Amino acid sequence: MSSTTDPDLVTTVGGSAEVTSRNTKSFRQRALRRAQHAITARDVFLFLLAFRILNALSIKTFFQPDEYFQSLEPAWQIAFGPDSGAWITWEWKHHLRSAIHPYLFATVYWLSAAVAQLLHLSAHNRAELLIAAPKVFQAIFAATGDYYTWRLGQKVYGHDSNESWATLALTVCSPWQWFCSTRTLSNCLETTLTTVALYLWPWQWSMVKTENDAVESDGLRSDKDDNQPESVDQLAKLRRCLVLAALACVLRPTNLLIWACLACFSLLHATKTERVVLIRETAICGSLVLTVSALLDRLYYRQWVFPPFRFLHFNIAQSLAVFYGRNDWSYYLTQGYPLLLTTYLPFALLDIHRAITRTPTTQAPPAPTTSPTIRHQLATLALLVPLTLSLISHKEVRFIYPLLPPLHILAASSTTHFFLPALSPASPTRRTRASTLKRRLLLPALLATNTLIALLATTAHQPGPLTALAYLRAEHEAHYLSQPPAAAPLAPAPTVMTAAFLMPCHSTPWRSHLVHAGIHAWALSCDPPVHRNASARAAYVDEADRFYADPVPWLERQLGPPPRRKGVFGGKAPQRGLGMGMGTGGRVGEEAGSGAAGREAWDGGEGAKAWPDYLVFFGALQGAMKGVLGGSAYRECWRGWNSWGHDDARRRGDVVVWCLRGGEGEGRG
Repeated sequence: MSSTTDPDLVTTVGGSAEVTSRNTKSFRQRALRRAQHAITARDVFLFLLAFRILNALSIKTFFQPDEYFQSLEPAWQIAFGPDSGAWITWEWKHHLRSAIHPYLFATVYWLSAAVAQLLHLSAHNRAELLIAAPKVFQAIFAATGDYYTWRLGQKVYGHDSNESWATLALTVCSPWQWFCSTRTLSNCLETTLTTVALYLWPWQWSMVKTENDAVESDGLRSDKDDNQPESVDQLAKLRRCLVLAALACVLRPTNLLIWACLACFSLLHATKTERVVLIRETAICGSLVLTVSALLDRLYYRQWVFPPFRFLHFNIAQSLAVFYGRNDWSYYLTQGYPLLLTTYLPFALLDIHRAITRTPTTQAPPAPTTSPTIRHQLATLALLVPLTLSLISHKEVRFIYPLLPPLHILAASSTTHFFLPALSPASPTRRTRASTLKRRLLLPALLATNTLIALLATTAHQPGPLTALAYLRAEHEAHYLSQPPAAAPLAPAPTVMTAAFLMPCHSTPWRSHLVHAGIHAWALSCDPPVHRNASARAAYVDEADRFYADPVPWLERQLGPPPRRKGVFGGKAPQRGLGMGMGTGGRVGEEAGSGAAGREAWDGGEGAKAWPDYLVFFGALQGAMKGVLGGSAYRECWRGWNSWGHDDARRRGDVVVWCLRGGEGEGRG
């Protein structure tokens, strides 16, 4: 029996084997690329994490009160109880803020306190841990935002493209990022959530469908990315995106502007299936986040409230935000973008123009097909969001902070094409030699400028409020927590130390940096005129403004005469640690907390205030304070550098501390 072979069968089998071999090889190549990219991505993230932790721990300056009073103060109250000394501002009393952000830091405080107790840390080390822990926690969010800025840059320009690496470099070298990203502002978390959500957003849905589009089994177009795990489908990515976007909107309702704009782009060009899925998943994910937010708000406020609505009602309908300042309509153009971008501003503006007009660029051919679409939409956001926010009278640069990562991505194109030829090892031609030399000199000059701005902003401009609180903590630890030996002739030192801050309201952190429960303090308040008509709001003057209008009469009316050297100590200067309850002013130290009015005065409460052990104020007020305190038991005991100048005249000069007690031989701290 002879055997024959069908030639068609050989051809078919052989062809199938070749196809299988090619598919296997292609699969292995994709798997290898994913593995290599995973290693690179992991290394980049670990670098960013270490970089931002260093960033967070090196910041020594004061920026915005909201860094503390909209996050750390309510978090302290949640973690340690309502009697822990946290200052809860009017926004929380009127339910304007979501409790999601404070609960994150409350968890950090609770864990840090547990570690301190487990390790039997001293009072000083426990305080340092409680101050550092929120910074490190925020550094994780900051590093995550940087990482996904780079990943979105890869999605725009292609993996391993020069522009994607330029995006990472711009982010790392940004003075604003170094200054702001690791601070515990809700805007910083909003920026991170927005950046990650932008990376997950289905940009391909805002393009006209073509035959070459990759379509999943559920009819949704997916982005072609060989470095993504096979198991992550488009629907799962969309849900993650919408959850993060919803969280950002709950934190800062104005973030809704970003997502409304992007949703309009997608709904215009998405297929019917994609429109249905987008609307359905937005409703589901939004409802889920709102439910979680409502439960946390119910737990914190002890009643059912909806903070986003109250935020918009108070700040826009009642215009209470104007109470904290008005800005010119051009603020975001003339101040906002220059502060955010610094030396990157020309490159960003050029690329915004190119992206809006869809001007062709010299981008490398492997760039993704979605690149022009993403760049166009990011540029649109960079124009529409500030334009819309300009309609509100009160403006701050941090309100447009979520736009900084997209701006870095846009600016990467012009930055790369401007500097890359100058960095090429090839020798320039005679015609380009002068231009190349200028660019080679300009690049280190820009980097040096960014570094100088970052260091000055985080170490030299307004460190006074933080160093003053460090001084008060040290005083409390040295003279109020330390008891004399049993055989010593001195009586036990008091355990409660009092301080007063005669400064514009919220000029320093509060319990998050005072830490110790034994430090009782009061400060000038500036709550807005809530629930008043327009005429009453126009005539309203807060306590801080009343004080600065005429400091001396205010002190005489509110506090009475200051404690004098002569009195209960027989004419001798009071000894350190024995200032409590002393003086002719009547309401000092523990006595100030004995009545209802005294209790209300501490930690942001209104009511009768007392002459404290320590008075803290800016140098601009020193002339008036010397007139009031001359001949009293107070004297200057510490002075700390704050700034070369300030746009608010009340905050100019050093931060000065005057002490109620102190022997003749003691100098300044």
